[in-house]
Amino acid sequence: MEAMTDLIQEVNDLFLPFYPYVARQIAHAYGMQEGQALEVGPYAPGISIQLASLCPELEITVGDDFPGILSYFREQIEAASLAHRIQVREVDKRNLPFGDDTLDLVYFRGALFFWEEQERILKEAYRVLKRGGVAVMGGGFGAEAPDALINSHLPRSRELNRRLQKKVLSLEELEAILSRASLAPHAFIDHRHGLWVVLRKPPTPR
Repeated sequence: MEAMTDLIQEVNDLFLPFYPYVARQIAHAYGMQEGQALEVGPYAPGISIQLASLCPELEITVGDDFPGILSYFREQIEAASLAHRIQVREVDKRNLPFGDDTLDLVYFRGALFFWEEQERILKEAYRVLKRGGVAVMGGGFGAEAPDALINSHLPRSRELNRRLQKKVLSLEELEAILSRASLAPHAFIDHRHGLWVVLRKPPTPR
């Protein structure tokens, strides 16, 4: 287990140059500066640290249930002097400890590629969204990341993903997952330098 945690942390460190691009992509999809946000999964909290600067009124929680990962989250958040802005708690990605319609923004890097039960993970993210809320689930380097930067990190990224048993997921397979989860009408697939699902819960009818 310790070796797997080390691999996850190495992936997170490798992606440091890309977190600003991914955070901007998520902030653009969200379209607001405030609200209640949740980052799920062990490949955190780099996006949240960047998003805290982009959206200064956003209240952020990061969490996962991978053994030993929460202490790593706290170390990274404290190093960024953001412990007052970002809360850390244990979170089961398949059974989120939040009520229906309670969060404005949910994001999860790795949701589609490293875990089983993708439909359940996506449905849980959608369940906890408030009306008008947004979930961004997937992975990649960020839509606006420079090609040269991506190419310089690709060899190590591919090696780490292989060791972490990353799944290869086609656009058609992702569409089938969304269909089985009954989320296709609420989903947009963004495949710029990665593969992300953007889920939008319809606003409350007036």
